Amino acid sequence: MSLVLVVAVTLLATKLLGRLATRVGQPAVLGELIAGVILGASLLGWLDPTNSVIHLLAEIGVIVLLFEIGLHTELRSITAVLGIATIVAVVGVVLPMALGYIAVVALLGMNTIPALVCAAALTATSVSISARVLSDIGQLNSTEGQVVLGAAVLDDIAGLVVLSVVTTIVTSHASGANSLASAVFVVVFVLGMIVNRTRLRSGAEKLTRPVSWFFVPLFFAVVGAGVQVHAFGESGTLVVAAILIVTGIAGKYFAAYAPWWFHGNKPLIGAAMIPRGEVGLFFAQMGLSTRAITPALFSAIALMVVVTTFLAPPLLARIGRRAAAVA
Repeated sequence: MSLVLVVAVTLLATKLLGRLATRVGQPAVLGELIAGVILGASLLGWLDPTNSVIHLLAEIGVIVLLFEIGLHTELRSITAVLGIATIVAVVGVVLPMALGYIAVVALLGMNTIPALVCAAALTATSVSISARVLSDIGQLNSTEGQVVLGAAVLDDIAGLVVLSVVTTIVTSHASGANSLASAVFVVVFVLGMIVNRTRLRSGAEKLTRPVSWFFVPLFFAVVGAGVQVHAFGESGTLVVAAILIVTGIAGKYFAAYAPWWFHGNKPLIGAAMIPRGEVGLFFAQMGLSTRAITPALFSAIALMVVVTTFLAPPLLARIGRRAAAVA
């Protein structure tokens, strides 16, 4: 199959499965990820994530995605809850990272480098997924919703710093190039936030929308193509995934209870911080591309991302309905 046809089929599959995912109440990113899994080496074998052109298209997708996240980040609206959001964010990065690292090292005897990558993947919170679900249940503009948005944004910034440090550590022989790549990602994200505060925002949104429509789904498909389905049948992979899921959920959920003086709906905040989504996949992909983790370990992290992303919407809806009934 020609490369052009592969790209066309991949884009079509991501759009169809992304639409199907939203129809059943899940974020489109899950459909795009599943499209990559189907087209990848584990099943059809059409999409090769190691192909240089495919890899380049995926990298462009990452850059566009991070710029878009920054472009839609409005910091002024979360100023009133910045202190609470900062505490939730800091604890929400440190706690799951520490729990994850200690667990995989103590329980599995995992080496330091792959353990660091696993732990780093647990620090992320998906801004887009959390915001979408909170909007759907009518909580986006609530105090709790603003805390979540602020904490998720700070999580992403801290996560990119963690990613930069970990990437440098695990690839010391090529740290200059990888540090530069990580720095570019941070700069693109910050640039988006800067443009958000200017009159250029409307024009930037119009320009990035068609670019994002094409490149971002390809990135998620490439990530999905790196997942080895057969690895899910291996007990070792499932054990690692289970440990990451438990520590990842616990670390994010209980971070909501760190600001003890805040008397809002902490279960809602904790549940909204759980999904890793595209950010967690980005971390896993970076670990795989730098060969810091094996494909089997990548699959375990990807499974953690899928489970946490699937779990958040119904959990948030249930908590939201309970809060509405009490009110």
